[in-house]
Amino acid sequence: MKRFCYLLFLAYALALGDDSALPRLDAEKLPIPFERYTVTDEFDRTITCYLSRSPQGQEGKKLPVVLFVQGSGCQSLFMKRGERIAGGMQNLVLSRVGDQARVLVVEKPGVKFLDAPERPGSALGASEEFLREHTLDRWAEANAAALRGVLKMEGIDSAKTLVMGHSEGGIVCAAVAAKLPQVTHVASLAGGGPTQLVDLVELRKRPMPEDKPGDAEARAQSAYEDWKKIQADPDSITESWMGHPYRRWSTFLASSVVGELKKSKARVYLAQGSEDTAVWPKSYDFAVAELRTQGRDVTGDYIVGGDHGFRSSSNPDGMIQVFDRVLKWYGIEPKTDAKLEIKVEAKPGETKPAAPAK
Repeated sequence: MKRFCYLLFLAYALALGDDSALPRLDAEKLPIPFERYTVTDEFDRTITCYLSRSPQGQEGKKLPVVLFVQGSGCQSLFMKRGERIAGGMQNLVLSRVGDQARVLVVEKPGVKFLDAPERPGSALGASEEFLREHTLDRWAEANAAALRGVLKMEGIDSAKTLVMGHSEGGIVCAAVAAKLPQVTHVASLAGGGPTQLVDLVELRKRPMPEDKPGDAEARAQSAYEDWKKIQADPDSITESWMGHPYRRWSTFLASSVVGELKKSKARVYLAQGSEDTAVWPKSYDFAVAELRTQGRDVTGDYIVGGDHGFRSSSNPDGMIQVFDRVLKWYGIEPKTDAKLEIKVEAKPGETKPAAPAK
């Protein structure tokens, strides 16, 4: 009995007083609206993350956290533009959130601040560390570790937490929600539904101008043949397919947004554009139907005419509008007077380059 009481006390003390689990603030002052922190994850890796600065005038007020997960590629979350440092989609999210929440983003292991490869969205030119570390389970854990740490910080309201991701980030945010019961809301934006192998097969079936009978089906079957090659060498970082190593594909294609979301109890928001060339649009219907038949709380947002970034020729602000709807669903009134230029990178397997977001 004494041993049981001791173990119970030890567990309680560790849960409340283990400062090593808190994010460590980097001493360098960066000219961005985020502060850099590091945490240690379950794989004993040092993970770099960025948390938006505490809003002025909010002293003593606890704010919730919005974790944003970027899409594919070995580019940094931030980039140099002339003499200034610009940010990716996390800056857009922050501009809409304002002083109502703290925004958290995680740099991919193997990517350094301001890394700018020639082909953003791909692994071409990536470090060996990135090629080795960028698998679904390890990338999801990096994000989960950062969020776990931030939720323990002073000034953070852990009662309601949103994790949202675009493109590849869609399945990752679902995997984070599966790991952390503290995630109450998860938004997968143009992330697909079943395994992405379905998307790749169906998108290859789309007719092409020079097609002959049987060509479309042959293209579709070639995706299955490529998958067999990946399965034969699943941990290879030297063999690649569509700009990414086999090691990445073997983990991401073996899972799915729906499969990961079924492991959590979070409320779900799914967005999809009808003209997406990276995700088969019907994957959205599969995801919504599958989750709703399981009794899940799912909000669907199907954007007619929208591409992978939810834009169309008549609506170039589709991405911003989707972000605003997600934030309203979560309980935040977006700051609609803020605008920011962003880029939407192609999802692995997209048949043509992604257009600029705006």
